[in-house]
Amino acid sequence: MASFDDRTKQELQQFIEAESAKAQLQSTVHEFTGRCWDTCIFDAKSNQLSTRESSCLQDCVGRFIDTSVLIVKRLQNS
Repeated sequence: MASFDDRTKQELQQFIEAESAKAQLQSTVHEFTGRCWDTCIFDAKSNQLSTRESSCLQDCVGRFIDTSVLIVKRLQNS
């Protein structure tokens, strides 16, 4: 990076930060998908979700989103 000008270095840094944020989001989505699946899916042999499974998944994802929003807000207020 020593041969790049300041503008290029800044753009590269912004790109790296954006890609890092995307990777973190994908990792988080993968984690909560696994957790919600393990918690809510009782019969993976069927090609359709039962009403109970669908409701459970919606609640699980909703709790995850609510918690994530709360954490972000608290971090922003710190």
